[in-house]
Amino acid sequence: MTARLSVRAKLTLVYGTLMLVVEAILLAVVYFLMTYVPVYRIAAADGPVGMPVPDDWQPPPGPWDAQPAGVIAISSKADVLTSLLWSFGVGLLLVTALGLLVCWLVAGRVLSPLARITAAAHTATTGTLHERIALPGRADELKKLADTFDGMLARLEREFAAHQRFAANAAHELRTPLAVTRTMLQVALAHPEDHDLRELGPKLLATNERSIATTEALLVLASAEHARVRTGPVDLAALAGEVVGQVAAEAAQREVSVAHRLPGCWVTGDPALLRQLLLNLVHNAVRHNHAGGQVAVGVLPAAAGGGTLTVSNTGPVVPQDELSFLFEPFYRRHGRAGRGGAAPGAVGHGLGLAIARAIAEAHGGRICVVAHHAGGLTVTVTL
Repeated sequence: MTARLSVRAKLTLVYGTLMLVVEAILLAVVYFLMTYVPVYRIAAADGPVGMPVPDDWQPPPGPWDAQPAGVIAISSKADVLTSLLWSFGVGLLLVTALGLLVCWLVAGRVLSPLARITAAAHTATTGTLHERIALPGRADELKKLADTFDGMLARLEREFAAHQRFAANAAHELRTPLAVTRTMLQVALAHPEDHDLRELGPKLLATNERSIATTEALLVLASAEHARVRTGPVDLAALAGEVVGQVAAEAAQREVSVAHRLPGCWVTGDPALLRQLLLNLVHNAVRHNHAGGQVAVGVLPAAAGGGTLTVSNTGPVVPQDELSFLFEPFYRRHGRAGRGGAAPGAVGHGLGLAIARAIAEAHGGRICVVAHHAGGLTVTVTL
């Protein structure tokens, strides 16, 4: 039966029962004191019971409260105790009934925020994540619970929106090369005399390589997000120097200078994953730049262990409201094609920063990005 009762009813029954028990104990104590401590000796008056008080009767000296005229009759101590039990019993029932009513009202008042939290949770199960409880009042336990639930809904809403964008962008990225390949083949088959296999082959090969590169980048992202990091000592400065040397040719081709300041800095992590993190950040800094631009790579050891990696570059101005989207998979400024403000010649799949963030978080680190007023970004990774 109790399983079908509401929390409000259970609280009312619990507090009502406790109150009834306390009242019963109080009645028992009073009854015990009246019965045994102290012993009152009441002498019988001369004359019949209920005889009126004489007119010339004077009260004894000392304080005396005036009482209304009447008749006082006490036949035995048992009558006093019986009257006491009846009086206390009726009072106990009345007080208990009143207490149950008060407990019911107070419990409903205290538990009313739970109804709002339950309604919000039920709404969230239907997929509606934009509604919030916004519980007013003091910061008590229920207020903290409601605020925590609102924060969870906000995070879920952001995550679901990011996943929906990721699914749409991934479908587009994977479909585009296939559609381009199909168009090339259809045109070649429709006019075979106008197309040379030696011209069509490299185009198809380049489109195919784009599909492979996108798929491989997705696999790297999935691996980074669910990676089991094999930790060990890693010379972050030496690793950064190798990556800078690896991208030197591409930087020279794009007329971008790369400067580095790499004092000794040891961290704990997976060398392969940290190399991928560095490669993605430096590649992004070089590719999203302009001719004559600059890239600066630096590491700084921390006094308590670990270190900080910074990669800065010049380039197009990035608005502050776009910074939070840079770490989303397939995100490119001004559309996937990088139009209208993207660096000339910038290539990629929009997965570089997403992979870097996944690797940093897998190492228990943090990654953040700051936009320069003159253009370009500074990405900081703390390990």
